Amino acid sequence: MTDKAPVTVEQGDRFLLVKRGLYYRPGNQGYTGIKDRAGRYPESDASPEDGITAIHEDDAPEYSQACFADLKEKHMLGKIAALEEEIKRLREALTPSGSTKAAYHGEFAFNLHRIDDCGDEYVEKVYVPWDTVKQIMKAILARTALEGRGS
Repeated sequence: MTDKAPVTVEQGDRFLLVKRGLYYRPGNQGYTGIKDRAGRYPESDASPEDGITAIHEDDAPEYSQACFADLKEKHMLGKIAALEEEIKRLREALTPSGSTKAAYHGEFAFNLHRIDDCGDEYVEKVYVPWDTVKQIMKAILARTALEGRGS
């Protein structure tokens, strides 16, 4: 059994089932202490007389009461690594470079309404210059406080 089973949710199945401090996995296929890996069930599947309670997914802690410390730590480290990778991708996307210039230059334009020498109106498509795109990227970096932080 893998620990990466996708969690599918039917409409109305918004509860995690808990037994002996652990969440039921999807399809009643064992137990997990990690909310992300828990199945979602209708509240009516709880059976308090059998020690099975239901907790709404919005109220359930990320790690159940009986979650093993080593699994909790491994899961947290994985989430941290994923967030660090996302920050890296976002920073790269907002840093002027050859690859961002190739991606963004010529992507942004606006229509300028003009009148020619004969008095006829026409629309000219004006592309935002790369220097302006770089200024926008710099402003976004500053606004999101990514500028100047670690790697």
